[in-house]
Amino acid sequence: MDNFKQNYKRSFYLSGDRKKYWYSAFFLGFFVSLILIGLKPFEKSIIDHPYITLVHIGVGLICTAVYILGYEILLRWFKTIKFNYLKLILFDVFLALVSVTLIFLYDRYIIVKDGHVTFGFLLEYILVLGLPFYPVILSIFHFLKTVVFPIQVYAPISKEYLADAENILSIKEDNGAAGFSTNLEQLLYIQSQDNYIEIHYLKDGDYTKHLMRGTLKSILNDFAFLLKVHRSFVVNPDKVECLVGNSNKAAISFKGVTVSVPVSKSYYSSVKNYLSTSTKI
Repeated sequence: MDNFKQNYKRSFYLSGDRKKYWYSAFFLGFFVSLILIGLKPFEKSIIDHPYITLVHIGVGLICTAVYILGYEILLRWFKTIKFNYLKLILFDVFLALVSVTLIFLYDRYIIVKDGHVTFGFLLEYILVLGLPFYPVILSIFHFLKTVVFPIQVYAPISKEYLADAENILSIKEDNGAAGFSTNLEQLLYIQSQDNYIEIHYLKDGDYTKHLMRGTLKSILNDFAFLLKVHRSFVVNPDKVECLVGNSNKAAISFKGVTVSVPVSKSYYSSVKNYLSTSTKI
């Protein structure tokens, strides 16, 4: 719970993996249609429509399209901006208002076809339909994109904010027993291998590695200054020499050694932004 609260307050970059946004948006549209079919919270004129199920599916598709387009714009023009959960929620609320407005026009012009479109009627539509309905939808979407298909990529915490670190990285076994220690200046990266982690570091100037039981999740919980670049790799930012390649095929090289680690498409944008703003590359 403490780690959850800590991460919830931290800023993050948005993942460059567009599949996560698409999956979340499609599931959102599915849930919207499902809720409408089950609860039918529309006015009587729409409920009496002969193709009411298709109408509800159309509403779900509108929500899906709005959220895909909204996050596509966010990724294209605001990908270097750090976000937090409050900013993300406010952006989702904005997209919700856009969705309700488009659903209102869809209702008036395509379904009911009465052309009754006024600002007052739109406001009433938002109050009657949006307020009771969209908090549930926003909660579902927030859960989808932060837990099921997480889009947040946390930048590492600066080491100066770590109490009593003393520049020594001490990693314990899963059972709490002492496991491995090294000077942080010698650490290159850590790789996940099933239920084990492989620590790559320098010892007396020579490249070496150490295998022990553990997970990257516990490593990042204990040492938040490390930078995750791949689902199987975290690196020591202070030892990064450069980032090469593009989002389709990228790698990080290290100072003093001829080894490199891959950077996945999901993490490329956030890694590049972090290293650039940290004057690493």
